[in-house]
Amino acid sequence: MATADITDGAEAAEAVDRPPIEDARDELQTAVPEAAETLRELLDADDEGVQIRAAEAILDRAGITKGKRVSATSAAKDVGGESSSSFDDPFEDFI
Repeated sequence: MATADITDGAEAAEAVDRPPIEDARDELQTAVPEAAETLRELLDADDEGVQIRAAEAILDRAGITKGKRVSATSAAKDVGGESSSSFDDPFEDFI
């Protein structure tokens, strides 16, 4: 019985020394698998918008981000090329 009292006392001391944010973080951490499964299930939702948002959320959390769109003119300048004022990019309006 004395061992249980020592263990309970050590746990209580650890809980007192631990900031509340750590407890909240631990509690949220236990919900991660359920949240991930919910996002996974939303990939099969009837609403295409929901599917897209779920896919974006999953990809974002996996570290896969959207590419940055740049015009051909600014891309040429970025790599040290010269832009010609006579060059008209026919796709410039679509980017």
